[in-house]
This record gives sequence, C-alpha cells and structure tokens, in this order.
Amino acid sequence: MPTMAKTERKTPVAIARTAPAPRHRPTLKARKRPAGADRDEPKEIAVFDPEAVEKVLDALPSKEEAGRLADRLSGLASASRIEALVALGTAELCVGDVAAVLGLSMSATSTMLKQMRSLNLLAIRHAGKQTYYRLSDLRVPAILDFARRPPSEDGT
Repeated sequence: MPTMAKTERKTPVAIARTAPAPRHRPTLKARKRPAGADRDEPKEIAVFDPEAVEKVLDALPSKEEAGRLADRLSGLASASRIEALVALGTAELCVGDVAAVLGLSMSATSTMLKQMRSLNLLAIRHAGKQTYYRLSDLRVPAILDFARRPPSEDGT
C-alpha cells in the first residue's frame, strides 16, 4: 500500500452517478387487481398529471441508490455523531481528541468514527501512530447548518 507524505492530503472524489434502474410507470386508468392475481404485481393507479409524474419518476433515485443515501444519512442519526461531525468540520482531530471533546470512551469514539468513515463522511490521515480524522465532504457542514435552522412559520 503506497504511503503518503505527512503534508499530502487526499481530496474528496466525486461519486459518479449511475443511470437509475427502470421504474414501474403507473398507467392512466385505475382498476382493481383481478382475483387471484399476484400481490407483487402493481395495480394500476389513476394519474391526473402524467407529465408531472413522468418528471418525478425520472428524478427519483433507484431503490439501491435510495438505500445507499438512507444509510449515509443514518450516519447523522445520533447526537454524538452530530457533535463529532461539527468538531471535525472545525479541526482535524485524532481519536483521543474527539473522545475528549465528546466525553466518550476511546473505544466508543473509535467505533463511531470507523462507522462514519465507512459511510464516506470522514477521511483519515496517518501521522506516525496517530490517525487524524476530518470531514471527507465539504457539503456536510451545509447539511448540518440546514438541520440547525428552525423551521419558518410559512414553511420556507
């Protein structure tokens, strides 16, 4: 495995979007599923604005991609993870420093950071025996800022 110089950092790599898998397209008339028909077979649904429905269906991710997105967003699903992401958005830290900031054990912190790294939320840099963590994607702070904003009364 090639080693990197201490000052060299890897930059985040853009993930190539694959073409979405074909999706079931609803038909325009509603009808009941015939008696004895397979339950997995979708029944026809009334569509009132076919152009809008087609536009939405084209924009939806595939089931696999939606699953990956849900997994990645689950990386934000605890207060400790949010605190860790905010901390690592402020400075690159080693496991011990993150544990001290969060008030968690080294073991729990290490496990949490490893999980968030597997979701591509974090990147690492080795310096001797220390491993330093940082955000792998600069869009994460924007997501956190969005989540921190209180909802407005008019829904915008």
